[in-house]
Amino acid sequence: MKKILIAGMPGVGKSTIFRLLVKNRVTSSNYPGTKISVERGIFKVDGEDVELIDIPGTYGLTHLYENEVVARKILIEEKPDVMIQVADTKNLKRMLAFTGQLAEFKIPLVLVLNMVDEADQMGLKVKRHILEEKLGTVVIETIATDSVGIAALHSAILKAKVPQFPVKLTPALTEINSSLEEMMSNEIKSRKALASLCLADASETSEWAIEQGGMKGDKTVAAHREKARLLFHRPLDRVLAEAREYVANKIFHESTFMTPVRSTPLMERIGDYARGTVSGVVILLIVMIALYYIVGQFAAGFVVDFMMNDFFGKIIGTPLNAMVDLIPYSFIREMIMGKYGLFTMGLVPSLGLVLPILIAFYFTFGFIEDSGYISRLSILLDRLFKKIGLNGKALLPIMLGFSCVSMATIATRVLETRKERLIAIFLLSLGIPCTAKLSIILVILAKVSFGAFLTVFGVIFSLMIISGLILSKMLPTDTSQFIMDVPPIRIPSLRNVIKQTYHRSTNFVKEALPLFFAGAISLFTLDKIGFLALVERGMAPVIVGFLGLPERFAESLIMGFIRGEAGVAILQQLVDDGTMNSRQLVVAMIVTILFIPCVTNFLLVIKEHGSKAAFAIIASVTACAILTGGAMNHILNYFNIVY
Repeated sequence: MKKILIAGMPGVGKSTIFRLLVKNRVTSSNYPGTKISVERGIFKVDGEDVELIDIPGTYGLTHLYENEVVARKILIEEKPDVMIQVADTKNLKRMLAFTGQLAEFKIPLVLVLNMVDEADQMGLKVKRHILEEKLGTVVIETIATDSVGIAALHSAILKAKVPQFPVKLTPALTEINSSLEEMMSNEIKSRKALASLCLADASETSEWAIEQGGMKGDKTVAAHREKARLLFHRPLDRVLAEAREYVANKIFHESTFMTPVRSTPLMERIGDYARGTVSGVVILLIVMIALYYIVGQFAAGFVVDFMMNDFFGKIIGTPLNAMVDLIPYSFIREMIMGKYGLFTMGLVPSLGLVLPILIAFYFTFGFIEDSGYISRLSILLDRLFKKIGLNGKALLPIMLGFSCVSMATIATRVLETRKERLIAIFLLSLGIPCTAKLSIILVILAKVSFGAFLTVFGVIFSLMIISGLILSKMLPTDTSQFIMDVPPIRIPSLRNVIKQTYHRSTNFVKEALPLFFAGAISLFTLDKIGFLALVERGMAPVIVGFLGLPERFAESLIMGFIRGEAGVAILQQLVDDGTMNSRQLVVAMIVTILFIPCVTNFLLVIKEHGSKAAFAIIASVTACAILTGGAMNHILNYFNIVY
């Protein structure tokens, strides 16, 4: 079966085009020995099945970042028949420099100019036929979000040719490169690329290239490397990159032209304001307030009240209760409609309590995500993140954490140092509740006051900043550089947002509903054998004495570790029963958010960083949750604060 690679820099729409080509026939797995996920899929080209491999997005191929290591290994080891490079048309000059690096692998290539509509808004026009002539291969224009140009891409794969990219080096460096190529077997198609990688500044990269070129142990290679190093007073990677950039700049100017943009469009000005120090904070506050009212008030208040009281309480609950009462066995009646019944703890919390808020959150977040605002928020928060040992890239896993902390833990792989990944995972475990968990928290806080909301999240935010500052000092490693493409601010596509919301919501139902039922059965069984009562009595000195909360709060913590939102659903029952006052609710919310995430996330942390780091994070987070909750309990009572 033929193989096609799809490559490109991060944020160019590469994975979107991959999904459009292969549709649902996708498998995903970590590249051997790494934490980098590589997706593969099957699609038809000219009636034949072809394997499409989505290699990691990368800005280059010479450094030791895991995504670059995996990308260059796949380029050499998979021996692809064709390569598709997806490029952001708005940043075509930089994209063409990467084309120059890919051209050295001597693989037939199709250049895909994605987001041509956004480039058009900026006044950038591409003379596609001239670009094809300069590169010597086919160039396709696409708008991936609207599936425009995908059919043309299908046809273009058969026309792919090895691109021309005439990089001019100094005579001495050209001679060294040629000598390295001649030392390799003629069967190696990517000799030129390996010769360049042999001169890489990172010794691991050059050693790998030397081995791939069949030159391991040859002292002549070391002599060539040393000779090349003495020719320049700066890194050879930079020398080669500048040579490609010179050619890319020349091709760019010959194949593009600008049309005048008479005035700065309103959306572009909003995008500029979103990055400003003062205006950016104002816009962030507006976004946060909008999220609070849409998700916290409308969805968590009005919609949830209807679902819980009217739909599940009367329309479904009343006739179901009547039917269950006809069952002669009390054990079965309790299993269905009791305190820990399948209906009471399984169906109602998942579909009546969590799902409405999830839909509202996914829709609102999808709207923000599709607008291009997230990258500007990353730039705005980069300075703050640097103080806690991270950079703007950390916004991605942090934002994903509000969807699923386990998924966000995997997303920390985008961070380039172990220090950054550990800090991000600790902060995710400490203070970022997943959407399902957050949804019930918002329902509870909506019944108290806005002051309670500010207190809970003010404490959480302050604690995360303090923890980050401490960890940044404890793990003294340099923070990596922050480089991010900034897409234009755009009016979100309602169709895309609805589609994303639908897929995310249905995935939640498929995954969470069985777990809610399993949790209900577990609690029902533990209650019947007396285990819950035993745990409550054992934890009473801490729960009741130190935190000032009811004994049953222990159930919430236990179930929260199994499934976060299931634990908070028990907390919702305590609220409905009137068991806690407003002070206790604030303390309970703080402890619930700070307490360790679900067992899935715990296992993922072990997988990512080992059991030692995982248990250290769990112990620290648990201690922080209990101590902060106890401190807040005593402060609120001492000052007699009421919400």
